[in-house]
Amino acid sequence: MKAYLDYAPMDVDGDRISDVTDSMPTQEMPFVLERKTTKSMLIKNRYEVVTDKGNFIIETTNNKFHDFFKENIEHFKDLKVQWADRNTVNFGYVPTRMEPTRKQYDYDKYSVLLGLSGYDKEMGVLTLSKMGHISRNGIEKSVFGKVTKGRHILDLLGTNDKIKDIREVEVRSEQYEYEVVTDDATIKENDNIITKTVIDVFEQCPFAVEHLLFLIRDGVLAIDKKNITYCRNDKLQGVSLPQESSLERKRGSISVRNAGKGKGSVFIYFRDAIEDKSHSVAGNIINGLELPMNLKPGQRFKIESKTERLNTLGLEQIEAEKITKRIGIGHERIGDTDDNAIIIEQDPEITMDAKKNKKIVTKGIDPNMVFKIRLFEDKAPNSTKYFKTITGLTTRQLGSLDVLVAHEDLDMIMFKGDQKMAGELAPENAPSNGSKKGRIGITNMASRQRGIIGVRFNDSEEYGPTGEDMYHTNCVGEVINFEKLRDIKEGDTIYLTFE
Repeated sequence: MKAYLDYAPMDVDGDRISDVTDSMPTQEMPFVLERKTTKSMLIKNRYEVVTDKGNFIIETTNNKFHDFFKENIEHFKDLKVQWADRNTVNFGYVPTRMEPTRKQYDYDKYSVLLGLSGYDKEMGVLTLSKMGHISRNGIEKSVFGKVTKGRHILDLLGTNDKIKDIREVEVRSEQYEYEVVTDDATIKENDNIITKTVIDVFEQCPFAVEHLLFLIRDGVLAIDKKNITYCRNDKLQGVSLPQESSLERKRGSISVRNAGKGKGSVFIYFRDAIEDKSHSVAGNIINGLELPMNLKPGQRFKIESKTERLNTLGLEQIEAEKITKRIGIGHERIGDTDDNAIIIEQDPEITMDAKKNKKIVTKGIDPNMVFKIRLFEDKAPNSTKYFKTITGLTTRQLGSLDVLVAHEDLDMIMFKGDQKMAGELAPENAPSNGSKKGRIGITNMASRQRGIIGVRFNDSEEYGPTGEDMYHTNCVGEVINFEKLRDIKEGDTIYLTFE
């Protein structure tokens, strides 16, 4: 059986998704089955007329003359050409209820109309106009259609040629049906299993592109909100970006809101939308738009970019060298240049600028100054957001903290925060059963020292990581290799990365 996996044809032996791919859909991350169907339908007001000399198509308009034609269509079959001249072909005869007139009218080329022979309502004729002309056809303004195809047949028709049949035109159209699947579903011949979305990015908006590439760095995108025009992801909502080139948002476009309510959110469009300066268009979907179009809020889908993000922060110098060699750009080491030194700065840091520059400079530091952390996002969402903002981990894979207090006699180390930003940091996830060593705490808004960040070196039943009591402490995460913090001094800057 022939099937498709993300639009690529495959010959498969079975009839299940598992016969096509090892990857399986789930309720949280479904696939979409695209199935081609062929449907037949009659096209309203379009007729094929079969004659001795060939077939032609007439398209009609809704008026009383068309109604008469349609109601009496069986009477028009088998009519013969009664006369044909330079201007018209006339089939007759059909009894009518039309009132005769001797008025003269102007008729366009290829018009279809009713007339009366000898102004006798019992001798109705079907007239086809071969030329634009003026004549008395016996009925007032009786045009009800036009010959649209097979017009050359009109010149071939002569006396006694007849209409063999008149039938409404039937067309067969290919359409696609889409089914969201969450298990090892049955597939049919020529089904396309859509497992991922593939995007391309626009170099005109480098900051929006970097924002988007960071968001999808793990190859997955969640749908947070959705309507008939777009879906959006709000994971980076609140992040400020500069205004860049505002392009027209077409179906499949991906934009990043750069100002106003919802700044930092990423939008995927199902319909065209007008240009808006508060939206920077970062790219567009090449394949797989059917995934976000058919999934529901709360579900996720796989996503890939044709342009690889070039950001080496948090990597070893030797890893950056391998990456730059693979993609064919230059690389210069500064700071600690050892192979295992951890990169804390990249210039240029923006992917599109780095690729345009065809070279990056990476600054390394001693790996002992880099600490791996784990955050409690589910238990402390507001504190996590504050911590990521202070450290820069909201939009970077390597963050930093400046040491505020560090002393060998203290059982903790404290880092600078932002009192103003912490002004709305309500108590959450207070340490229970005491404060554990290695845990990261933030002094919340209930204390004058709000915003300070700390880590304890030993367990405490009485005080949190910033020296506050438990009520004034929000537990936001933990440092995996916290013992190395004992060697850090006041004035130092430490660097953080996720485990």
